[in-house]
Amino acid sequence: MKRRAVVLFSGGLDSTACLYWAKKNYDEIIMLTVNYGSNEEKVTNRVAEFFSKELNVPLKIVCLDFLEEFSKLRGTTLVGGETPKVSAKELGDMNVAQETAKSVWVPARNIALISVAASLLDALGGGDIVVGFNAEEGATFPDNTPEFVERANEMLRYGAMAGVKVVAPLIDLDKKGIARLLEELDAKYEYSNSCYMPKGFTRDGKPIHCGECESCVRRHRGLMEALGEDRTVYAVEPKI
Repeated sequence: MKRRAVVLFSGGLDSTACLYWAKKNYDEIIMLTVNYGSNEEKVTNRVAEFFSKELNVPLKIVCLDFLEEFSKLRGTTLVGGETPKVSAKELGDMNVAQETAKSVWVPARNIALISVAASLLDALGGGDIVVGFNAEEGATFPDNTPEFVERANEMLRYGAMAGVKVVAPLIDLDKKGIARLLEELDAKYEYSNSCYMPKGFTRDGKPIHCGECESCVRRHRGLMEALGEDRTVYAVEPKI
């Protein structure tokens, strides 16, 4: 067991897998959720509160108003816009996938989030920042790659005095592999939210996914390929 970790928790499959993984591998865990005006922010916060209680892990929610301002300045659809609707077949086209990624890109988000987590850990005496970067999203998002993690850790060698580093347990996995890990960890993934434009919650607290955005399609495809079922609630069944 390692001593301490801050899990960057955005509410989706990836960060949920990281949370359950960290619960097994660290003595002390803190969930850190960062608000920046995204379309799914209220849903993310409620999901974070659910898993905080479910796993008995303390939760900190931090607001970065400037990131919302800069996202609107850039025109990202993830903050106050309508995110693209895609099918799994379209995601297989790298040009489409890259255009979708550009549409939802929040300016330097992962740099900002890692910096916040590093500041918290530096204050507490050091530890690991556990992130949900993975191979599938690394194909279109440069800040989800092993190279990004390596460079981030080089920065932290100089930027934190207490010994802080980024750990990415999913870095070699696609969504199918992440779904298998969630099953192994007995995670209640149906209470997580991957959707860019969620439709609220069911009576028993499960997020209602739109089923049409890129993130919903990737989620559904990975779960079906790995487990042959998907307990997620969708407003519209994703096209795979």
